Amino acid sequence: MTTFQPIPFRFLDLPAEIRNNIYDLLLCSWNDELEVEPSSVSKLSRRCPSYPASALLRTNKQIHNEAFDYTTKRNQFIRITCQGFGIRDLFLDDGVPVITTDVQKVGRFNGYVMHMTLSKPFFTPGPIAVSDFEMMVLRADLPTLCEKLDVESVMTDANATTSEHISINASITFNYAYARFFTPKIQGHLLQPIATLLRGMPHLRITGPIDATLAKIVIDEVAKPRWTDPEATLGEIHTGVDVGKRQWQQKNYYTASESWNYAMRTLERMRHSSSWLGLQKSGGVDFVNETADLYFTLNLLSAAFLQVDMASAEPDSALVRRNGSVSMYHLRKCELASARFAQHAGATWLPSNQQQGKMMYRQAKCLRLMRDSASRVKAVSLIEQAATLAPNDMAIRDEKDAVLAWNADIEESLRAVEEQQMASETGVSSSVWSYLWNAVSELAS
Repeated sequence: MTTFQPIPFRFLDLPAEIRNNIYDLLLCSWNDELEVEPSSVSKLSRRCPSYPASALLRTNKQIHNEAFDYTTKRNQFIRITCQGFGIRDLFLDDGVPVITTDVQKVGRFNGYVMHMTLSKPFFTPGPIAVSDFEMMVLRADLPTLCEKLDVESVMTDANATTSEHISINASITFNYAYARFFTPKIQGHLLQPIATLLRGMPHLRITGPIDATLAKIVIDEVAKPRWTDPEATLGEIHTGVDVGKRQWQQKNYYTASESWNYAMRTLERMRHSSSWLGLQKSGGVDFVNETADLYFTLNLLSAAFLQVDMASAEPDSALVRRNGSVSMYHLRKCELASARFAQHAGATWLPSNQQQGKMMYRQAKCLRLMRDSASRVKAVSLIEQAATLAPNDMAIRDEKDAVLAWNADIEESLRAVEEQQMASETGVSSSVWSYLWNAVSELAS
């Protein structure tokens, strides 16, 4: 009787094409659903592999070499390094997919086809050094990353005024280990998202096994200003303001706030970008004045949103204090808008009486909602000035009644406390005289 002898399965006996299909399935499949990146404070999400099959790379040397070479070329891993700045404001929106931001994991891996570095000019470690931030991403996710990249906001502190425009430094290095892999088609594929989505970066360098003509084309594209048409640029910001106002009227307060925040971020990015001087020259003083007006309006609207939550929260709560502080910060920006744009951009814009009235109304309302009794006199003064500047505004009239009633309640409470103290002092004095009189009477008897 013959016994069945199982034939051992030898993976390396499979044809190379089938082995590649297995590598593709196990090592090149990624989940569509993104997970929250736990080690990040920014807007990143984690792209996870569909199968936990990395152990396959440790089977033996031949399988490791085959699988590593195939998956590197198939996945096209890209390393991104940020130097000299935090990444909290590096992206415009959530959902930027990364494989990992672990510095050690990113540093140990040597299978990148491309390494992109972003750094502030003249970056030198200071007393408070900012650690390099590392990301590993797939080439398939590079368009999303480039689309949401905000290289203007991270340079705001370097561009303190609109007359200063220092652009972020950027470099791209192709890995010489894959020189044979970098056909003209592959080179164009890797650089296409950068060439089409990034702007306002005149200091880009591209090195490595890359076609010089293609590199020059990409560098020229990326160096172009992001905003070139003054009318279209302001139109984009106006659209955000108008959309937010319609959402506000429908009582979609949080959605309105998101629209205004995005419009404000666009304005600030434009104002501190390399596009500003060209826009200012093309649009003239009218463009600068309209920008100042939008800056004032958006800060006023942001303060209004914060006061919605303050009105519904418990008095003296942490929410009221926090929102009140931020609201007053936005209103302070409104106060300084005219001088700020006049000094830095030659603006001649001044807020109208209606705008000044609205600003003072918001300041008075904020003080009332914060229940800051020490500032009640200031609140009364502000709301009275607001009513004088905008006498027909019903919201200001109603707030004036509320501020005056709040002030009257405080004064009444103070009077009650004062009367109670006086009564207490009178009672004490009466008790002393009564005690002395009784003592004298007793001695006399």
